[in-house]
Amino acid sequence: MKLNYLYIASCLFLILSCQQKKSSSPLTENGSIIQDSLETNLLPNAVQFQVYLPPSYATSKANYPIIYLLHGHGGDHQDWFQEEEGDVARLLDSLIQNEVIPPLIATTINAGNSWYVNRDDIQMEDFYLSEFMPFLEKEFRIDTNQRIIAGNSAGGYGALRFSLQQPETFQQVILLSPAAYEPLPPPISSSRKVNAFAKDSVFSDSIWSDYSYTRRWSALQNSKKPPFYFLSVGDDDVFNIVPVVTQLQQQMLQDSIPNELRISDGGHDWKCWQFHTADALSAIFRKK
Repeated sequence: MKLNYLYIASCLFLILSCQQKKSSSPLTENGSIIQDSLETNLLPNAVQFQVYLPPSYATSKANYPIIYLLHGHGGDHQDWFQEEEGDVARLLDSLIQNEVIPPLIATTINAGNSWYVNRDDIQMEDFYLSEFMPFLEKEFRIDTNQRIIAGNSAGGYGALRFSLQQPETFQQVILLSPAAYEPLPPPISSSRKVNAFAKDSVFSDSIWSDYSYTRRWSALQNSKKPPFYFLSVGDDDVFNIVPVVTQLQQQMLQDSIPNELRISDGGHDWKCWQFHTADALSAIFRKK
């Protein structure tokens, strides 16, 4: 098993290396990116979003798997697509062209620093699950039996909570350095600086606890078909997230929730998240 993983990791490294070298010469086929916004009564402003469509989308009538991508604190809908950050369009083009994964659709929204929770006039979770996803799945040819959700840092926190709120909506969940601290975040965590978990502009232990993923865990335990979880973190992550993923995995193992864990050489950065995204997608579609 270890040798198999090392082989896969080597293949992914070569793909990512080729991806970087091809920055001046495009891939044979590239997907397209759509930018738009969606009005909603659940938030003060319209929400900007981006959608990646694979190269074959325009010439095919097929439905496609989708990966919902959640950005981290301080990010927006462009993070996952910017070349110096997630560069996910190029990554997906490369993985599809090299037949590591099938063609799929990817999307991101600008969730601001909401941490994907419902708080006061920012009903971000309700917007995402009840408005954005149904809207997108009506607008594009999406295979609703093949939904993946992924998030980095605060986005990983959101992806975890979404998957626990609706455990049978997503078939796979990719948690990239998820900031799902339990019981409380460390002083260095940006969660202590946002309104989502504050009372009178000061971080509140009790509010953080109210949003704890443990309050939703029973839904996962009772699910007839729980999702597969891919947990990952860099061993040099300065935000103390290694214990977060190991704690999560122990609970999942105890409850027989399908999962894989990767702790690689890396930090709390896009280099690490890009590698683990490619690794996770490879693992997901290898199981099919």
